[in-house]
Amino acid sequence: MPAGSPHIGGPRGRVSRFVPIPLLVLMVFAATLASGGTARAQGVAWVDTGGDCLVLRDAPGLGSNRLRCLDHGAELTLLEGAQALDGFTWQRVTFEGQPGWVADFYITVDPGEVQVLHEPAAPTSGGLIAPPVGGLTIGVTTEADPAALVAAQGYPVVGVWSLDVASQELRQYLPGAPAFVNTLDAIPSGGVVVLRRGGVLTAAGAPPAASLTVAGTPNRLVAPPVGGVTQGVSGTTDPRFLVEAQGFTVQSVAYFHVGSQQWLVYLPGAPDHVQSLQQGQLRVDSVVSVRRGADDPNRPPASEGPSGEPAGEAPSGEAPAGEEPGGAPSVVGVPFETSITYYYCVPGSNPASIGDGGGYCGGMANGQVVHDGAAACAADKLGQRFTIEGDPTGRVYTCEDTGGAVLNDHRDIWFMHSDEGYAWWVQVGSRARITVLAD
Repeated sequence: MPAGSPHIGGPRGRVSRFVPIPLLVLMVFAATLASGGTARAQGVAWVDTGGDCLVLRDAPGLGSNRLRCLDHGAELTLLEGAQALDGFTWQRVTFEGQPGWVADFYITVDPGEVQVLHEPAAPTSGGLIAPPVGGLTIGVTTEADPAALVAAQGYPVVGVWSLDVASQELRQYLPGAPAFVNTLDAIPSGGVVVLRRGGVLTAAGAPPAASLTVAGTPNRLVAPPVGGVTQGVSGTTDPRFLVEAQGFTVQSVAYFHVGSQQWLVYLPGAPDHVQSLQQGQLRVDSVVSVRRGADDPNRPPASEGPSGEPAGEAPSGEAPAGEEPGGAPSVVGVPFETSITYYYCVPGSNPASIGDGGGYCGGMANGQVVHDGAAACAADKLGQRFTIEGDPTGRVYTCEDTGGAVLNDHRDIWFMHSDEGYAWWVQVGSRARITVLAD
């Protein structure tokens, strides 16, 4: 299996309308549909999707209305009532007081079965993860006063540091030090800070293991000067998607794992064996440090404009000459590498192939019903046709669907069956070269 894994189940934020697939199709796949069996007893259950979210609906069936999407690991209260429809057993539940229905296959009554990406240490009252004695922690704080931030921690703090992205100055506050030593007078709103806990570091845990989970939507961080570093919340568990979302060339992505006191690093374009930061080791709320590389001549300038958006980019709907909106590298007839994932309608028998419950069986963003050869792409790519090198099917794909987590040139390919999609993805890989075709 290639390094990395697919966003099985499709990105969050997809705009597809979910309607029942034809009865004949349901009959064909009835033998492989995974249902939850009989109704569960009343009690507590947990969402177990492998990392993506599970749709809470107002009634049983794939054609019912979506109320919200429940995160992997969310705790549910089971209610009386279960119905079999569209190949699933639908369980009646409540979540935070809101009643609804979920596909029983994607919940469990055993919390030990729910594989969380990795649990952070317990946060302190200051909102940061408590580090080991003598160790560092890094996070985002709403506290403007560094002295108040120190006082809010449940342990002695010997130093606070904050990076000013524009000037690339690392400013510090050392409790008890003379005023001329402390260059950090106020922490910017939502600023990233590093704290060192007093004492001598003698023990630390292991770094998180990589996983099959791709979740969240990558954040676009404030652009630093060329060669400089910016910091912020990842928004995604996959560093590749984070790189693609930036408005500048990324040289490296670094994530400091507090529990192990280790920096994990992802280098775009480097071989897999040198990457210490891999898919699933990040959390969507992880703070990352991103270093900007030399500008790509094919990418618009990424310096910050007065509105906070990268200056030099064309306004929405207006593309620079020879380039699509958003500065994506799609050029007709010129192969380029990008991220490849898949989503699906019917869950299969291979647990590795199943994500957030599938159910992508109805209408797409263009109003058509999903079909072989359909792909979800960034909204500005709708209608674009492309091929994928090494694709065993030899298909020509068309961008007919979209979603909030499909950014830049990421391509999410639709399959009727999750097993089929997974087997295809193992051959193609999580990154592949694609070629955009002329209209």
